[in-house]
Amino acid sequence: MAGKTVTMADPISSSPPRRDSSRIHSSPPRRANAKERRNPSITPRKFRRFFTPRPRVPSHHASGHISPAREALRELAAPRINRSSYQTPAPSSPLKAPMRDEYYQDEGHDAYNTRAKRRRLEHTPELSPIRPRYLEPSLISAESPGRTNPALLSPIGSMRSCQESMDTDDSEYDESNMGDHRPTSRLAPLTSRGLTGHLLQRQLGGIPRAGRSYMACPVSDWRTETADFYTRPDDAYHCTSYDGSGRCIPFCTATCHTNSLVAVGDEEGRVRLLESSGDDSQSFSKTHLSFQAHSNAIIDLAFSSDDYLLATASGDQTGRVIDMMTQTPIAFLHHHTASLKQVRFQPGKANGSVLATSSRDGSVQIWDLRCKGPVQDIPPLPDREAGIGFRLPSPKAGCVVNSLKNAHAIISGQPRQATAGGPGDTPSRGEIPGRIGDVSVTALHFLPEGQEHLLLTACEADASIKLWDIRTTSRGKNTPVSITAPPTSHSHWRPFGISSLALSSDKSRLYALCKDNTVYAYSTPHLILGQAPDLALREPARRRYGNTTYQGLGPMYGFRHPSFHATSFYVKCAVRPARDGRSELLAVGSSDGCAVVFPTAERYFRDDLSGAIGSGVRRPLFQLQRTNTASYMNKDDIPIVRTGTPLVRGHDREVGALAWTDRGKLVTVGDDYLVRCWSEGRDQARDLRIGGETGGRRWGCGWANVGEAWDGDFEDD
Repeated sequence: MAGKTVTMADPISSSPPRRDSSRIHSSPPRRANAKERRNPSITPRKFRRFFTPRPRVPSHHASGHISPAREALRELAAPRINRSSYQTPAPSSPLKAPMRDEYYQDEGHDAYNTRAKRRRLEHTPELSPIRPRYLEPSLISAESPGRTNPALLSPIGSMRSCQESMDTDDSEYDESNMGDHRPTSRLAPLTSRGLTGHLLQRQLGGIPRAGRSYMACPVSDWRTETADFYTRPDDAYHCTSYDGSGRCIPFCTATCHTNSLVAVGDEEGRVRLLESSGDDSQSFSKTHLSFQAHSNAIIDLAFSSDDYLLATASGDQTGRVIDMMTQTPIAFLHHHTASLKQVRFQPGKANGSVLATSSRDGSVQIWDLRCKGPVQDIPPLPDREAGIGFRLPSPKAGCVVNSLKNAHAIISGQPRQATAGGPGDTPSRGEIPGRIGDVSVTALHFLPEGQEHLLLTACEADASIKLWDIRTTSRGKNTPVSITAPPTSHSHWRPFGISSLALSSDKSRLYALCKDNTVYAYSTPHLILGQAPDLALREPARRRYGNTTYQGLGPMYGFRHPSFHATSFYVKCAVRPARDGRSELLAVGSSDGCAVVFPTAERYFRDDLSGAIGSGVRRPLFQLQRTNTASYMNKDDIPIVRTGTPLVRGHDREVGALAWTDRGKLVTVGDDYLVRCWSEGRDQARDLRIGGETGGRRWGCGWANVGEAWDGDFEDD
């Protein structure tokens, strides 16, 4: 063993053999002939060519060789198109897709060789995104499939083929199909499509162009508030006489605060109740209830806040307070010496127990039905007897608690005006004539709750408004709290009286209807200039007798309209309060036979107010209509607003008194023996405006006249 030599074989590896890492390449080997990338060299020729304009660079284009791409670009250039004889083909309707067999016909296709003659239309390039799906390649080049029609590769060629096809087929065009290819009218912009277009434009956002622009029917147009009024024949009440077969003139009207009943006073002294709700069970054209209240004409009416009492002012120099449950008077107001003009209940805590009356004798009487001692014993009516179904109520105790005699006589410190040259509040329509020299108090109005001790009065002599504290009593001459200055324009011509007063919904504006055909707007907080403790909402101290009379601010602006003329003191005004989604409106009567409605929201005429006040521009106060002084031209110092809508065709004579119902309807009284109820309805009013007289559809109707350009959409022809 020791001498024996053992030869060992190759060793057996326990793992795979290792590879020589030097033979493995991380990337493919480079070619031996690969050229090394070097930075480009800058030579004078390259430098000159880089900074030389392209048209000046000599190239192979100068020899006449033009590439296909450049040739295609040249064909699209404007000079090439202008030089071509291309004309725009007849437009097709975007709403109606052309039929497949209306396109061109190839001579090799017998399927399209029909006897009907059709007009060939233009080709569309094969690679165009607007190519119709029925333009198949098999139809483009059917004779030589391997060859593409060269006209389809070039837009100019396509246009030429279209023109050639139209020229060759014009003689074969079927004239019976001309109606199918009439050009469509241009789409009108939204600004010319009426109110609907403007609403859509506002909803989409933005205006047609930047900056301020005039809009024919903008969304904020004031006519949207007044354009919906209309009346039908069933909304008209004919006032007939109860004493004979004739008719009688209605003088005044008043509406209830808690229901839809309307009271109308006539020249015979009767009170008629009408139902204005519009229900089928009770029509407005029929009398709901009627009773005799006076022996002479009823000039004014007023309901208490709970509608249980109705106060009347009559031409027989008396007023009455009537219990509406039994239609019998419970108080008799008799301290005036001339016909009464107006009557008003005091709001607030009085609860229908305190009221004021004005008269042609120049005095204002304050009545309190809670005081001891009956005003006057009232005998029961002869045609009504007490029974189980009727019990005569005992008359309430009441008496005059304050008297404002010669309320509008000229006092010291009051600005004097020229002597009145026009007709005053002369007795007419059966009124008892007053004494000579008396200044008739034609309008009065209490301030709202919290300031109900303050009373506003106006007269026939001038346009000044006086503010009184009814708690101040005196045996001699009364002094008002303040006096507003009349319009400056009256001092240049003559004074004009005021026939009616009304307060806005928030009591911040006082509207006075003046006989110069203007409704003046006053600021209620500025009825007293400077420190005004009398206007505080908390109950101020009583004003002492003989205190100084303050000066009040004059009117801020006025309302006028060509259809508004107040030639008598029977023309009144009324304000619809803003509630239940309805906007505030001011309605006035007119001697032109129509009522006029004004929107009172100052956003509708803010530009007029700011422009007139800022620029100091004066506008004419009087026009040459209905005046004997044709040479007279006056100017205003306040802005004048003319955003009014007349309610036409409802009356044909003077519209005097008017009132708003609890549902926002307008009741008008005219000298044509009619009492009308105006409702709101957009479709009904529009139909009456544009429907015409066909078939008598407008007979006995009335509507708001907002102009011919208001209804319908407008398109540019």
